[in-house]
Amino acid sequence: MEKRDFIDIISSKILSYSGIYVANSQIPAVSAFVEKKAAQCGTTPLEYCEKLSSGSADFDELINLVTVNETYFFREEKQFDLLKNEIFPKFADKNLTIWTCCCSTGEEPISILALALSMDINITLYASDIDDDALNTLHKGRYSAFSLRTDGKKYHKLLEPYSKKEEHQIVFNQDFLSRINVFKFNLIKDTSLPFFDNVDIIFMRNVFIYFDKETRILVCKKIADRLKNNGYLFFSMNEIGSIDRNVIPAGLYKTNREQVYYFVKGHIEEAKCETPAVRYSAQKQESIKQEKLRHEVEKVRSNRLNEQSERGGNGSSSAAGQQSALSSHDASSNAECSDFDIKGTFESICSEINRNSFEKAMTIARAVSGSNYKKYSFFLQGYIEYHADKRDAAETFFASAETLSPDFWPAFFYHGIVLRDMGRTEQATVCFTKCKKLLESCKSKVQYDFTLDSFSPSYIYSLCETFTNAGGSK
Repeated sequence: MEKRDFIDIISSKILSYSGIYVANSQIPAVSAFVEKKAAQCGTTPLEYCEKLSSGSADFDELINLVTVNETYFFREEKQFDLLKNEIFPKFADKNLTIWTCCCSTGEEPISILALALSMDINITLYASDIDDDALNTLHKGRYSAFSLRTDGKKYHKLLEPYSKKEEHQIVFNQDFLSRINVFKFNLIKDTSLPFFDNVDIIFMRNVFIYFDKETRILVCKKIADRLKNNGYLFFSMNEIGSIDRNVIPAGLYKTNREQVYYFVKGHIEEAKCETPAVRYSAQKQESIKQEKLRHEVEKVRSNRLNEQSERGGNGSSSAAGQQSALSSHDASSNAECSDFDIKGTFESICSEINRNSFEKAMTIARAVSGSNYKKYSFFLQGYIEYHADKRDAAETFFASAETLSPDFWPAFFYHGIVLRDMGRTEQATVCFTKCKKLLESCKSKVQYDFTLDSFSPSYIYSLCETFTNAGGSK
């Protein structure tokens, strides 16, 4: 019983200090760490945990132990396209200041610096993280080939002038690394920063999903306060849709360049040049796009009906009979229809969500019909309601998608996220546990990967591990 007690105490302290939940898979390592330290101090693990205070060397070791780091060079290539083509040219004759406030092992600031230097931009770059071990990796500048992925590949050549290959590693010059001002920073607790003036651009990518809503509000306010007027705030493209209007402080406005969405502080420059003709053209293009999508969905339904009619023999079956045959076939079929572009549909819905066009997004989701696709329709509607901050409706849709398809891991994952936000931690744990098991059962090919984007299945798995223990182990 004492072991459960000291794990609960230490997990609570870590959460309070960093906003990080200790995953079930991390408990054995945390337990071993505590027991070892307690033995060295000549005390019990429970007494050790009760006395352990934040800021101590032992506590910092624990934070490093539970921090999950997954990143790579030029991650989310489209954001770097935007920097190169739109934003950095505005600073050709100015000083540019950037802060990557959760830089992990450093691939992000290294990528930003390499791009800026390739364009002769005068940049001052700050990089921070809560994890000492991650920052040490950045200081050393040694990375494995795993830090080079297909996403961002076209920019890899920009790293060559500042690095060399050595025993299957990429090793960066210390002169290059010294241009990055590296410091430890806790987004939850810390307030003091090594720069006085506010910055032009802030990157806070791939960390937001770990925080509950209250923590998100706190962190967003803190970050926005250190951004200049007309400055840019970048989240991960996977996260920005889930950042609802109740989290973002007044004065930050969502905008986009094509598929890249980000926030601008103060007046949005892009809005100055928007004319009625431009708005009409954009609305017309969107209308054409949605009509094309609806046409594709109807085409799939028609093809499936025709197939059932031909199998019936004489082709004279009634529409009701055809629909009955289609429902019967779809109910017994586990195969996904290759004619239906779920990835394209999901991307269209994400685009509407990022524009806060929730009604348009729902129109697309509801157009997905047919019993074999109903799980997708329920999931997509739940996804939209979640981003519209309608948790109760989202929870119902995700639960419906799970019922229709017990192997549909994205429904279990997002259902867990919604339940977690609603404070229903026990039910959320069930969903995350189921999602983990489904991902474990996948081998080389992960089904329903349309939701992954730049995330890897192992990253989603690690999130489930983390959230499984969100309210303390049961």
